[in-house]
Amino acid sequence: MSGAESLFTWVYGPGVTRGGSVVGHHQPEALRPVLFLFYTLETIFNMFCMGYHISGFQAIELHLIEWDTVAIHYFYLVTFYFFMVVTLLQSVNICTGNTPAVVTEIWKSSGAAIVFILISLSTMWDAERQFYVFFFASEIGDKQSHEFVEDRPMHPIFYYLRGMSISSLTCGILYLLHATIMIDVKLTNDRNQGESKGTYMPIPLFVLGRFIHRKLSAYDWFREFCENEIIYL
Repeated sequence: MSGAESLFTWVYGPGVTRGGSVVGHHQPEALRPVLFLFYTLETIFNMFCMGYHISGFQAIELHLIEWDTVAIHYFYLVTFYFFMVVTLLQSVNICTGNTPAVVTEIWKSSGAAIVFILISLSTMWDAERQFYVFFFASEIGDKQSHEFVEDRPMHPIFYYLRGMSISSLTCGILYLLHATIMIDVKLTNDRNQGESKGTYMPIPLFVLGRFIHRKLSAYDWFREFCENEIIYL
């Protein structure tokens, strides 16, 4: 088998036997390990988001904040937790040999990308809107108008909000890349229907690049992981 052919796997259509049948389509050989890599990275970044968010909550006194502001931050926390749990369950699902639905992957990843990017932007907007909160009130003395005043130290929550915004934006971009790859797989499958069965090849997928993917392919467990990724769309 040539190097180009080894990048793809022929997926037989539902209910079709393998005996010389051409009913099916090509899909990337490394689809399953690439999905698992996405799940792992998404889970890690979700943990970073939750860590920054919880640490920021511990640095402020909640009774000094209006209830609507607290409610939106609880919404952020629930969002981080929900997508982290869903991603962990998807990791278990794909490692146990079950076949994920590409349409579900597209909707979940697209929705997560939109939500996380909006959280990142709204976090920075909230930081600018409540900038007066970021200074330590205890450090502000009774200074005369003509006296020089040193720069006041920033409140710790500012750093947590900045970290949460950056991690949320990174996680949103990662979900967006995840959705883009799944959309490509879905569109390729749609082009392989009708008279053009099997003539359109999807983009080749590699785990951490072509070089590392080639090294991993030398191990039986990795090849077996790639061979079990049949996904019927």
